[in-house]
Amino acid sequence: MRIRYLLALTVLALAAGAAIAPAQIAIVNGASYDPDRQLAPGSFATIFGENLSSQTLSAQFSQSGQLPTELGGVTVTVDGQPAMLYFVSPRQVNFIVPQVSPGRAAVVVRNGSASQQGSMRIGPAGPGIFSVNGMGVGEGAILHGWLWQRGPFSITTSGLDTQVSIFVTGLDLSVKPEVLVGGVPVEVKYYGKAPGYEGLQQINVVIPANFAGVGRVPVVVISNGQVSNVTFLVILPTTDLLDKIPGWARGRIIRENVRRGRESSALALNTANNTALVADEEEDLVRVISLDSKSITGTISLPSDSQALDIAVNAANNLAGVALSAAGSAAIVNLQQNKVVAVVATGNFPSHVEFWGDFLLVSNSAGSTITMIDTRNNQVAATIAVGQMPSGIAVVGNTAVVANTHAGTLSVIDLVARQVTSTIDLGVGIRPREIALTGDGKKAVVDSPTLVGFLIVDLAGKQVNKVETSVWDAVGVSRIAINGNTAYLTNQLSASVTVADIAAGKVLKVFPVDPGPRALALNLPRNQLVVLCQGSQTLDIVDLGSYAVVARVATGESVEAPVMPPFQWGPMPVLDSIAPQTGAKGSTFTLTITGKNLAPVKRVVFDQLSRSWNQPQKEDTNIKVSNLQVKADGSQVTATVQILKDAEEGARLIRLVLEKGDYYGPARSTL
Repeated sequence: MRIRYLLALTVLALAAGAAIAPAQIAIVNGASYDPDRQLAPGSFATIFGENLSSQTLSAQFSQSGQLPTELGGVTVTVDGQPAMLYFVSPRQVNFIVPQVSPGRAAVVVRNGSASQQGSMRIGPAGPGIFSVNGMGVGEGAILHGWLWQRGPFSITTSGLDTQVSIFVTGLDLSVKPEVLVGGVPVEVKYYGKAPGYEGLQQINVVIPANFAGVGRVPVVVISNGQVSNVTFLVILPTTDLLDKIPGWARGRIIRENVRRGRESSALALNTANNTALVADEEEDLVRVISLDSKSITGTISLPSDSQALDIAVNAANNLAGVALSAAGSAAIVNLQQNKVVAVVATGNFPSHVEFWGDFLLVSNSAGSTITMIDTRNNQVAATIAVGQMPSGIAVVGNTAVVANTHAGTLSVIDLVARQVTSTIDLGVGIRPREIALTGDGKKAVVDSPTLVGFLIVDLAGKQVNKVETSVWDAVGVSRIAINGNTAYLTNQLSASVTVADIAAGKVLKVFPVDPGPRALALNLPRNQLVVLCQGSQTLDIVDLGSYAVVARVATGESVEAPVMPPFQWGPMPVLDSIAPQTGAKGSTFTLTITGKNLAPVKRVVFDQLSRSWNQPQKEDTNIKVSNLQVKADGSQVTATVQILKDAEEGARLIRLVLEKGDYYGPARSTL
């Protein structure tokens, strides 16, 4: 059932997440909304246009996981082949690409007697990761591999390495996909079709032990050379990890796979009073922290459920801007009063903010635009079109440069003219996310979650220089700050900060900080670097002379969620195999399940796959299970299975009923 809840938040939400309004039909990846990449046969795709349907309808999957080829009078063909439809509305149609040949394919949408035509590029792979918000950005559609719950995730669960399932579309299943977390390849344990849902695919990966406490990090899938969109997951620290931090956090307990209630997400400095502003994406507030007294001196409430992802302070140190990603808006904060004075609607999923004089610039990651807010009247002054998934923004003089993550480009904006004057292509497979500019505005330092290292870009000559670093020397770049010719880059995965010489294009030094360094800011009057570490929920104050952490400041104690850890009565069951995997109507056979920790199993149940996203699964009474036998060492379960003649063909989920609850394992059977 829990897997269905996730899918309802992803595939179904595509209808609400659309941010494209073309004059004619456009066909994009149904998970990422990427319009510039090829689409794979068998994958979800989305058509945007006008008058596509006279009504809004969603289809139901059949028991065998199929969809209809006609919905509400609407049909779609690709090179003449009918496509299965999942959703239709006047401006959007979601369909599954039929098995057509590679190359440019003709797409025809028919709504009764009316028809519209377009085309799309077909290739063997076009990976897209589904997201929880249905926009192809933000938190990925990723579930715990055994608990079937969303993150955050711990590196272990009941003593076993944690596996997570990433839900995607557009894989080339003839080759093993590569999954990058924070730029580093992780072990792929399984990849293939998700049972019971045509067009949906699943990749199971192991979270490495040395990822503990890295926080919110990007996830990318590469299939047959094609790079997916960028989504995110959160990886929690362990109690042991926090106990090792000198003079900090001893005695705090981190429960496995349970939200901490507070997650520090972004940092900005008010140098006028030597305070740090720390946004919290879980608690919907900004904490004001004195760097002199090393204490929290105030809190600023944000709209509820708004997920603050970034914060910036203007040059006058009297205003702050906060990107409220889940609310589609930006908050304007008066720093003399420490309160929000305005919330201004922007675009879909704002993720980064930066000031230019009296104007706050906001990148709308799911809207391919930059919103310019005039803070003198708190009104939108302009909306500037840039590349797909704009993320980091950097400003020098009257020029802004935006990192377009999914487009793989930089947009150079003349802020006076309010238009893009230049676009810089960073190369195949690059997904720029964070950016900083040198003081003269001539060079940019850029990160990409597909790189082990970073880029130095000459903006005038459009020259791109890759600076490679070893995997565990400097990896998982999160934020960048520049002083003169020196760049500082946080490395979330290696709990460190890189110091780089921009002119020479080389790394000068890498020094350690606490787990999950997610943001940083230069405090030049004090010759310090302030680093926000999400894993430890601290501000690390670093002396730039010695590169030593000279002080740690709490950004707020963790709030324990009132959720008991699962499987506390013993180790979690692990399934290795199930045999047979198919059965015929009217047959009786012995089912054998092998694995570990199976001793608590009391029943084996075959559940039907729901025909609707929102209906719970239920036991199939046409499949009888008897004569259950469990080995004492918990390595094997056998049972007699009888499939009645009235049973429908199609996939089933196998549910193990334990002494103290149910367990949905990665096992399935097909009639």
